[in-house]
Amino acid sequence: MHLTRRTPGSIIGDVERRNGQRRLLSEGLMKRLLGYFWKDKVFVVAFVAAVFSMFLIPPSLGYLGYFKTKVLVCMFGLMIAVGGMYEQNFFTVVAIKLVKRFHSVRNIALVIVLTTFTLGMLITNDAVLLTLVPFSIFVMKEIRQEKHLLGVVILQTIAANLGSAMTPMGDPQNIYLFTRFSIPFFIFLKSMLPVTMTGLFLIVATTLAAFPKTEVEPIKQVAYLNDRRIYVYFLIFAIAILCILGVLGDLVTLIIVMILSLMFGRTLFKRVDYPLLLTFSAFFVFTGNISQIGSIASVMTSFLQSPTSVYFMGLVTSQFISNVPAAVLLSSFTPENYIVNLLQGVNVGAMGTIIASLASLIAFKFVLKDFPGRSGEYLWKYTLVCIVYIAIITLVVFFV
Repeated sequence: MHLTRRTPGSIIGDVERRNGQRRLLSEGLMKRLLGYFWKDKVFVVAFVAAVFSMFLIPPSLGYLGYFKTKVLVCMFGLMIAVGGMYEQNFFTVVAIKLVKRFHSVRNIALVIVLTTFTLGMLITNDAVLLTLVPFSIFVMKEIRQEKHLLGVVILQTIAANLGSAMTPMGDPQNIYLFTRFSIPFFIFLKSMLPVTMTGLFLIVATTLAAFPKTEVEPIKQVAYLNDRRIYVYFLIFAIAILCILGVLGDLVTLIIVMILSLMFGRTLFKRVDYPLLLTFSAFFVFTGNISQIGSIASVMTSFLQSPTSVYFMGLVTSQFISNVPAAVLLSSFTPENYIVNLLQGVNVGAMGTIIASLASLIAFKFVLKDFPGRSGEYLWKYTLVCIVYIAIITLVVFFV
């Protein structure tokens, strides 16, 4: 047998090549990781704000008190459950079964919008729009009514934001405020009822006025659930709700969700919105540190001394930094007896600018993808409808 003698130079060359491959692999992984988080600009802003605040208040064990683990665990559980339902085609099955019963543009649009509104009460608004906006685009193309598509998506986006405002589990900011301040469940519903019911009336009235009764061919699309794991995902969803309501502790919830996910749906971990969870964590650090600085805290608090000022601060701040960060930021300086006003403000503030709600951005991305030439039309129509809705809902909130 002939053995090839390797010179020291060749050995060194092999080592250098392997080191180069590892370096390229690590650099590629780092680029993908940075690209993954860079796509979420709200997270980037939150991260920068958190790092900046660390120079003002150096890191210490006191930071542990900033984190609201229950909020993060509840949101994680909901993301896993909703991701599982999405993989099982649950939302598509529900939507198709409803739409197939109707044969006019007006009725189909109304069913899509009301389905979005209703599902928004049960799961987060961004999850609803991720599923139902592509479905709406498909349906309107199927019945050859693309000219009405923007109107459907606009009302669908608003419906998701207003429907989700009604319940603690409907929006990330609702989960945060509900669990952070232990708002009684019926007080929560009572506070949000004027917002949601007024919104529902406006959505239905607008849909009936905006779409014709034109008859179309019925939808022939068929969808099925993939398998029986859907029941496991329903169970995870119920567990997350029990955590939000305070029936289950966050540690118990996390353990159960992790065990069920590892057993029945390991792929669901890829569907978790980690940038959103990290955005909350970063804002916990930022607001925790800022609240330690007396001069800044006193200025912030001075703007939040009445139900009216709290409501409008929540509404206006949401237009610039989105309603989830606005809720986390302002809640640190809002008196507890005005928290329901903040709750109303940030939920109404989901409408307005396209960045006021992360869910609104999701819907807009679908418009950019499928109808890039109509993005300007979408923006001005969406903004106009939102301004009218905000004005009317605000009047009702203060009148009630």
